[in-house]
This record gives sequence, structure tokens and C-alpha cells, in this order.
Amino acid sequence: MSRKTENYDSEIINLRAFYLRLISRLWVVIMAAVAGAAVGGLIYFLANVVFAAPRNYYTDSTLYIYFAYDENKGTQVDYYNAFTWNTLIKTDESIVGEAIQGLKAAGYDNVTADVVADSVSADIPSDVRVMVLTVKNTDKDFAEALTVAMNDALVNYGKVNTAFDQIKLLGRSEVKLEIVSDKIFTAIILGAVIGFIIAVLAELVLESMNDAIYIPEDAERRYRLPVFGVITRDGQEEPSFFRNELLSAYEANMKSISEAAVFCVDDRGNAELATRNTDKLKGILGSTVSEKIKYVPMPLPGDNKDAEGSLKTVGGALIMIRAGKRNGAMTAHLISQLKKLGCPVLGMILVDADKKFMEQYLGL
Repeated sequence: MSRKTENYDSEIINLRAFYLRLISRLWVVIMAAVAGAAVGGLIYFLANVVFAAPRNYYTDSTLYIYFAYDENKGTQVDYYNAFTWNTLIKTDESIVGEAIQGLKAAGYDNVTADVVADSVSADIPSDVRVMVLTVKNTDKDFAEALTVAMNDALVNYGKVNTAFDQIKLLGRSEVKLEIVSDKIFTAIILGAVIGFIIAVLAELVLESMNDAIYIPEDAERRYRLPVFGVITRDGQEEPSFFRNELLSAYEANMKSISEAAVFCVDDRGNAELATRNTDKLKGILGSTVSEKIKYVPMPLPGDNKDAEGSLKTVGGALIMIRAGKRNGAMTAHLISQLKKLGCPVLGMILVDADKKFMEQYLGL
């Protein structure tokens, strides 16, 4: 996580540490995917079942068109395409008007031309002489009556229009309920994917605002101070690898110091955590090393009105950072305050670290 001390916005996320922590929180991502799947399926069910528009009934009629001979061109009429027929059956007064009359004869009064136009469509699949008329309506009986009326109107249209010799009805289908494809499984999968993506993006956003320290090297890059080593959580055995590293770095950097103040950035009002972590440090270093230096656990300068006087006798300060705690801003503030008080920061120690996480990160 490379950043300038004074510019937190430039810090780059340590992706290796992030992914390892994300794995430990994988259940959150899985639950988000499950929730997304449930929401996707529910939305689809509500939209397509509970609040869905009534399904249409439909019929298909096949009509054969016998075009008249065009003396001017010397060929048969050939300019009636799908667009032309689709326009005619919706707007031509002779076709629509006769269809409405046919509906009246079937008992459907007050049917408007707009209702007819909304219910019918025409297509020419390949041969311009073959037209497929489709009638759709939510009322099954009305769809049947309109199909009969439109077929009769088109047959009669072929008799009176000079562009045709005749229009012949070849056949028609029975009235069927329109089949709606069931895509609920697609909606469920899509919801799960969206839930997963949202969860991962949320984790990334939260990580971008997370100022906690998990790895010693991250603290060194951020604060430009040496981190002597790692002390694991209570109840976790301190690996010899971490203990040896701490001993070596500690002796190399603290050999000329006889008295050091100890701060823990998570202390509030007293030096309870600083005292506890000092005892843990002494236990790891052993009496031979720890007795060379006098440790003075202190509350944070903001909780000690005589901080300047307390720091006059020490050779510098040792800062304990609790791993995984959102205390990065407070750590930077403490370093700044100690600098103002003329107390050099000798180094830092990462405490309460998760042994399993550290070993996974380092590949131990």
C-alpha cells in the first residue's frame, strides 16, 4: 500500500491482503449472491405472474393471393409486401369496415377500428402470394370472431380490388393461448451474479475507506517508520519465525536506548493497552533483552496534559498498532503529536495479529 504520509487518497489497496481477508468473509459474498438470486426470482415472479398483463389468445390464417395482370408493366402485380399488407389490414376502410360489420353480426357491437388494428398483423414469410394473418386478443371468443371477420373481409377485398384476381383462404389454426417462455431460472442466475458483483464492489469500497493495518510492510510504507515485528493475538502461540524476527529487529534498532515510552493508539483515557502489550513484548523478548530498556507505558498525549514533561526523560517512543483495527488515522495523528513534542518514534510493533492470516499472507 504505497502512499505518501500526508496523502491518504493515493494509497493503493494491498490486494493480496484484501483477497485473503475476503476469503474469510466469503460467506458474506455468498449470502449476497443468494439474496440476489431470491430477489431476481421474486421480481420475475411478480412481474410475469402476479402483476403480469393478461395473456393473449391467437390464431394464424394462411391466405393465397392471386394477383391480376398489370397491362402497363406486362406482368402480374407484385408490389404488395408485408409492410403493405400490415398497413392495409389496419387502416383500409373497406377491410376494417367489413371486419367490424362481421363482428357486429357475431354480437360484438361498438368495436372500433383501433381495437381491430391493435389485434391484427400480417406477414409475408417468403412468397408474396402467401400471406399469414395473425389475430391476437385477451378474449378468446373475440379472437375467434375477429379471425372469421378478417378472413371474410380479405377474401371480399380480393374480389373488389382490381389488383387481384382473388384472395383465397387456405386454412387457419384453432384459437390458442399464447405461450410465454419461462425465464425465472435466468432471472435467478442474473440476480445471483448481480448480488455477487455488488457484494465484491461493496467490499472494495469499504476497503478503500479502511485505514487499518494488517501487514508490517503496509505500516512501513505508510508511515515511513520501521516495524520491528508482529505479536499474535491472545490465545495464539507466537510462532518462532515471528519471535526471531522481532528479536533481531528490536536489538538492531534499540541497542542505544535505555528508556522508551510505549503508546497504543487504541488507548482511551489511560495506558491500559500500552501496559498489557508491553508485558507481552517483555515475555517474547525474554528478560535478557527486555531488562536492558526501561519501558514507560503512557496514555495518548491528548489524554495526558503533562505529555511534554513525561516524554523528557525517554529516548523515544515505541508505538503499538493493533492489527486489523481502524486506527490508521489515529496512528498518523499520534506520530505527528510526538514529533511536535520533540519525541522521536523509534519504531512500531504490530500487535494482536491473526497468526493464520499472517502465515497465509507470507506463505509460511
